[in-house]
Amino acid sequence: MNSVEILSQAAKKDNLTHAYLAPVRSGTDLNSYATELGKTILCPPDAEQCTKRVVRRAHPDFHLVTVLNDNRKISISQVDEIISSSSYSPVEAEKKVYAISRAEDLSREGSNSLLKILEDPPDFVYFLLLTEGPNSLLPTIISRCQQLPVGGASIEGTRQVLAGRGFDKAETDYLMDVINRKANLLDELLAENPSSPLEFKKEIQASNKNSDLTELSGEFIESDSLIKRDVIARLIFERLNDAGNFQLISSAGKLKGLSHEELNWFLEKGRRVNRESYRENLKSPGKEGNTDEYYLNLEKARLFDRTLDSLRTNANLQLLLESFWLQLRDVSRSFNEPKRIKD
Repeated sequence: MNSVEILSQAAKKDNLTHAYLAPVRSGTDLNSYATELGKTILCPPDAEQCTKRVVRRAHPDFHLVTVLNDNRKISISQVDEIISSSSYSPVEAEKKVYAISRAEDLSREGSNSLLKILEDPPDFVYFLLLTEGPNSLLPTIISRCQQLPVGGASIEGTRQVLAGRGFDKAETDYLMDVINRKANLLDELLAENPSSPLEFKKEIQASNKNSDLTELSGEFIESDSLIKRDVIARLIFERLNDAGNFQLISSAGKLKGLSHEELNWFLEKGRRVNRESYRENLKSPGKEGNTDEYYLNLEKARLFDRTLDSLRTNANLQLLLESFWLQLRDVSRSFNEPKRIKD
């Protein structure tokens, strides 16, 4: 049996262990694999909404722990926060799951602190320690965990799943872009049962060809389809330069309703659109080695990165989005304005 099957059976029998060590294959998207295991512990088999929220990392009782910002290790303060928050009852589910995405990234102090909670966790708390290098963990941590079989799926594995569902290469390439090449959204994508994704894409583009930024933002919020959200998100970023301040602020007001994980996906999509646009521009005659194009792309990339970093700690999403929208539009306009010739 694989790890998901082991956890599923244990959950059905109400025989889950409070700490699992989950070795993963090299190249696995660890965060995606963490959600796959986490939803098995947290959600009953028929709880579709619970599963979707864990996959999107929007469930209040699923906590993904990773290295923060520019740190090299998972710090003791992060582990202390786990210990503190784990004492509170679950918000919605009957359990709380803490998934440490790379357990080998625990600092020495963090590892020692984690031992305290692993020794005597609350009855409703469960830990998943994912690692590519289990031998680098403290023996005392390993001894307190039930070890699962080596698992996980690489990006190539995700492509193989899509190909196995009958999608041709062009469709598979497109669907990989839809999920931002992250396996954690694969289940949600396949649940849409997309029979002709490229045709569906064209239909959405056609139906929104005259929509402005505010209308597109509303369409994005209201849709549960990843494919539709992919198309709408691309249209939003493509039309940003032509939007006035009112539309930008109105758009931010709508998009603030997204969860942090949904907004993270949206911003990552925009970063990908920006990169693709830059590469396409370089293919145009006379654009090779264009310094302005290079610095515009660089400045946009920095804006996306700063906003994604701020998203982790910023509570006022509307202000964050308003500032980001205005800066992103204005930096594009400043590079596209005709250069004045000095007298």
